[in-house]
Parts: sequence; structure tokens; C-alpha cells
Amino acid sequence: MKRIIIAGGGTGGHFYPGLSIALKLKSKGIEILFAVKKNDISLETLKEKEIPYVEIDAVSFPRGLNPLSHFRFMFKLFSSFFYSMRIIKDFAPQAVLGTGSYVSFPMAAAAKIKKIKVYLHESNSIMGFSNKAAGIFADKIFYGLPLRENLFPNKTVSAGIPLREEFEGEITKKEAREKLNFPQNDFIVLVLGGSQGSASINSAFYKTLLDLSYENKQLPFFIHISGKNNYAQLKESYEKAGLTNRGIILPYCENMPVLYCAADAVISRSGSGTIAELCRYKKPALLIPLKTAAGDHQTFNAMALSSKGCAMIIKDDEFLFEKLKQSIEKFLTLDNISAMKKAYERLDLPSNLLSAEKISEEIIKDIGYKKNS
Repeated sequence: MKRIIIAGGGTGGHFYPGLSIALKLKSKGIEILFAVKKNDISLETLKEKEIPYVEIDAVSFPRGLNPLSHFRFMFKLFSSFFYSMRIIKDFAPQAVLGTGSYVSFPMAAAAKIKKIKVYLHESNSIMGFSNKAAGIFADKIFYGLPLRENLFPNKTVSAGIPLREEFEGEITKKEAREKLNFPQNDFIVLVLGGSQGSASINSAFYKTLLDLSYENKQLPFFIHISGKNNYAQLKESYEKAGLTNRGIILPYCENMPVLYCAADAVISRSGSGTIAELCRYKKPALLIPLKTAAGDHQTFNAMALSSKGCAMIIKDDEFLFEKLKQSIEKFLTLDNISAMKKAYERLDLPSNLLSAEKISEEIIKDIGYKKNS
């Protein structure tokens, strides 16, 4: 049996593409070992999916100049490298795939020394620090969105952003709204703040609805995913303002495909996972990039859609509320929504639904795997 190590985690954007590829490879008879950082957020999911894993005590590259932080980083880096060498010796894989987290680099370096094939996947438009560093060891680099700066043009392959298996099914808008008991004819907007929620988006959207209500203007029906930390306070605010008759607020949702299908438009951050989901359902979007994202990659991710007319970008600053209110009022016109939805036809991107299959097949071909071998 052939074996592959997948190194990823830390954030959903790094973990879920790797998980999707892992499940696809596993279904083809490949034995998988997942490498994640110590106490990673992905551990429960890996247990649920019955994927074996190892935890590597790695830390991210320090952004400041504190010498102690840099010493700690170097110490953890070297210990992670030698631990990765031991993992590779014990597991004896034919390939290693890194998905951009900081456990990817030591594993890729160790694999290269052991003369094992190294693959990377980059979901964002700006290659992350770990992938930039690990790129010198890579035999092939798969990417999801067009890269603003391709440092390894002879190694890169456009492959899309692997989506989780729950996004593979089909459901109509009518069926989704019936399932959720939502009005069939209302304009529905889905509001997301990323995996941790966003206080600034939560506040700006709430104030927008409040202002539109005071001005007796048209209110959209809303589905607001607030994040667990902001849920109780925001729910109380909606209730006091009498806005709960126009929508629902949830701390999180396991069944995102149904919410996407029920919605006419989306307001969200622009992490690579969200971009992939928007492309899957061709949803017009108001994108509010996270201003602290490394290398401003969320802005460049958003530009992949806005440049084709599929989305509008709003900067997350002190004027977010004013700009969001103005944009939502434009959003509520059918002509704008129809044009943005149609603009997805102009996107020249690989299918994200087929991405995990494409990547797994390329790796399988390279390592010379045949079923039952």
C-alpha cells in the first residue's frame, strides 16, 4: 500500500483543502497520515473522519523583533524538522503534501532530504510564508486562485481549492428555503465573518439594518452567522431593536450549503475557503477583507472575483458602516444581483468541486500507484 503524509492545519483555509484531498486519496486506497501543530483546531475533525494524525510542536515565524521570540522559533523549527525526519522514517511515505501551515515547512524539508516527493497546495492569491519557504523543496505546487507573484512558475499547476464533501450535493433555492422555513420571495442576504466571526462586520451590518428600519426603507431578510464569541450580545441587540422578524442570527452553522442556496447574496470576509464556496454557488458578494491578513492576501483573493464583476470590495475601516449601508442599498436591486451572478461565467478558474480529484490523481500518477498495489 502506498502512503502519503499531509501537513496542514492552524486555520480552516489550510486544513480543509488538505482534508478533502486526504479523503479522496483514502477512498482510492492510499494510507494517510495527517501532520498538524500541537493542539490544533482540526483534531476533533480528524478523529471524526478516522484519519490518523501526529502533532508537531511548531510555531509561526515571529513578526516582531523580540530576540527571545526568534530564538524560540528557531529552536521549535529545528526540533520540528528532526521530529518530521523520524515520522517519515516510521511511516515510510511515497509523498508529502503541505497545505501552507507552519508544520508544512519542516515536513517538506525532511521529505526532500529523504528523497521523497514533495507537493504543496496554495489556496490564496498571495503565497504564504510557509509555502514560499517550502517551495524550493517542492516537486509540484498546486494553486487555487491566480497567484499575484508566482515564484515557482516551472512547478505550479492550476488546480482549484478543494471543497469539503458536503458541498458536492445539489439543492434548489426553493428547496433550501422550504427546509429553513424562510420566505420564498424575499431578498435574502447571508452574513459571514470568517471562522472566528467578525466584530466589525457584525456591528456594521446590525447598524445598517437599524438605519434602514428607522428610514422605513426596504429591509433584506438576513441570515447572520456571528461567531460564538459575539453571538449572545448581538442576538440581544437584534431582539431589542425588533429586527428578529426579518431574519435569524446563529453562532455557527454546520449546514452551510443550505444557507448558501437559500441566499441571494453574501456579505463576508474573503478567505480562500469562502471564495471557493462563493464560486461553487455563484453568489454575488460584498467582500470585506480582513485587514490583518498576512500579505493582505484577503484583498487579493477578493480581487479575483471583483475584477470580473462577481463581487464588490469594501475596506474594513472606520467608515465600514457607511460604506456597507450604501452598498447594500445598491445590492437590493435585481439588476445588480443578476449582473453579478452572470459575471461568474467569465471566471477562468478550475472547478473547486473537482479540485481534490485532480490533485489526488496527479499525485497518484507521479508516485506510480495502481489500486491494490
